Amino acid sequence: MAGQLGWTAALLAHSYFRQSDFLLLDRALRDGLGWNYLMWLTGGHLMPAGLAITWALARISLYNWFLAGAVVMVLVAAASLAMLRMLVTVFARPDGPARAGILVPFAVYLFGPLSAGAVAWLSVALRVLPLQFAMFMAIDAHVRYVRRGRPRALAAAVWLALGMASADQGALVPVLLFALTVAYFVPGRLRDAARRAAAGYWRAWVLYGALLAAYCVIFFIQLAGSGLPVQGPGQASSLYRFAGTLFGTAALPGFLGGPWQWLASGYAQAAPPATLEFLSWVLAALVVAASFFFRPNAWRAWAILLGWIVAAGVLPAAIRGFGLSVTVLGGQTGYLANATGVFALCLGLAFLPAGEAAEPGKAGPQAPRPARAVAVFACCCFAAGTIASLQAFESTALAAGARSYVDTARAALADAPRGTVVVDGPTPATVMDPAFFPGQADTARVIGPLAGGIDRAGRPRAAARLTWTSALDGVYADPMIFDAKGRLRPVAVTGPRSLPPPRSPAKGARSCWNVTSSGTTIPLNGTLYRWPWTARLAYSGPAGRLSVRFGHGESRSVVLPPGAHLVYVPLLGSGNVVSARFYAAAGSKPLCVAAVAVGLVYPDQAGRAIPVAPVTG
Repeated sequence: MAGQLGWTAALLAHSYFRQSDFLLLDRALRDGLGWNYLMWLTGGHLMPAGLAITWALARISLYNWFLAGAVVMVLVAAASLAMLRMLVTVFARPDGPARAGILVPFAVYLFGPLSAGAVAWLSVALRVLPLQFAMFMAIDAHVRYVRRGRPRALAAAVWLALGMASADQGALVPVLLFALTVAYFVPGRLRDAARRAAAGYWRAWVLYGALLAAYCVIFFIQLAGSGLPVQGPGQASSLYRFAGTLFGTAALPGFLGGPWQWLASGYAQAAPPATLEFLSWVLAALVVAASFFFRPNAWRAWAILLGWIVAAGVLPAAIRGFGLSVTVLGGQTGYLANATGVFALCLGLAFLPAGEAAEPGKAGPQAPRPARAVAVFACCCFAAGTIASLQAFESTALAAGARSYVDTARAALADAPRGTVVVDGPTPATVMDPAFFPGQADTARVIGPLAGGIDRAGRPRAAARLTWTSALDGVYADPMIFDAKGRLRPVAVTGPRSLPPPRSPAKGARSCWNVTSSGTTIPLNGTLYRWPWTARLAYSGPAGRLSVRFGHGESRSVVLPPGAHLVYVPLLGSGNVVSARFYAAAGSKPLCVAAVAVGLVYPDQAGRAIPVAPVTG
């Protein structure tokens, strides 16, 4: 277990907050620790236990990866100890301690590469690890109840409630308990064992069923009110391809120490070499065949594992729908993160005597030497593959960019002059991808809280050192915007610019367009399609009101102070002409507009950056 914590610490050192982590932390800052927050469906997941932990992390120290990593380490240790306790209980001898063979499934759970992505991604770890802890403790308590009596059923129910509060798959744990009871803790054929298990332990099933019913009511009420679409799998062929890829590319190689290679473009995306993938199928078949020599009822363990993967991995994805390529989604090991513990348990059940060993005549025959050789060879392959897979995962965990971005932005906020106007903009895709989080992946939400927190409406607080705006509208002194590296830079409007203005007849006078109430047309050197653009006008003159229109769009007015300034006007329109009218006090001079640019707001790469260089490390 010390080795597992060591590689977990090394993995976390190469990781950082990513994607949905920022969404959860942002929501934690905006909401109180109440029912509405805890019952919020994030990405279709109901996870009040993880949201409570996120709320505490956001309030104690925002974007503190050391603190978040420490929480993950505690959860990993708790889940591992719970797994060991469960194995000791399940495989306990009738007249002595548990068999030493439980160390093999325990090691498979500790170092299984399929859980690497779940450990290194905070929002996933807060679903997977508490669920595994609760599931292992529920199995432990239930097995003790089956063997010793009623009081343990209440303990199992408590752990089931925690599992359901951790992740959606927690609702499947009562079904898993029933399957384990029928297959391994009630003697006889399956049909007879199912009947006796249902009748003999009906109090437990009623208690578990009541918890499951309450959970389903809460979940579907929240789902109906969330507005999240439930698209379904679409064509049956999509479901088959997804399931086939999940089993063939992710599950079987992963259970044997793979996938050995990961796609750098994704996250925890299995990409095993074709040869090793095929060999993993062959070795998996040999392991299953060898287990039949160790335990006559080994097929029951593999059936339970198969059912868990289908129910916990395939069906939820099929119900939500496949927004991406089914082969890409099928390679995501995140769908199998919760299956690692079930696989370790089923591996033990396939090779070691469990509850049925207490019955006379139930011990399996002595396995022949070839079967034992296959088992030893599979363990060696798992050990070697695990080392290669974990090392490869660390090299593809693209966390340095997100860490540098946040640290650089933190330094930029500290060094920016007080009162600086910061224009909101999208965050880099490596931090929080706007394509997957539309309207939420912006700097005001991700970086804004570092400047002083955000209010209940989700905006940076006005009491902060800086002023945030979603769009420039008016006259500003040196507005700034974050670049892709987290630095603050001056604002630049990128797009068509005005043609050279008319020469002034007065000697030494500045060349400009004289804008009056009668209107002036300013041509641009390019044409834009219809879109919400920003127009920037460099002007000098008296105070007044300026009305601006782009092409045939609607005009927009802005109040101008006297002097020479830059004014920004958001405009919806298209074309290659800007029309302007200026209304001032009687007898005032016309407004002198020296230059116009229409386009999108971007960081000025030629402007001074704050800080000068990105923060790394």
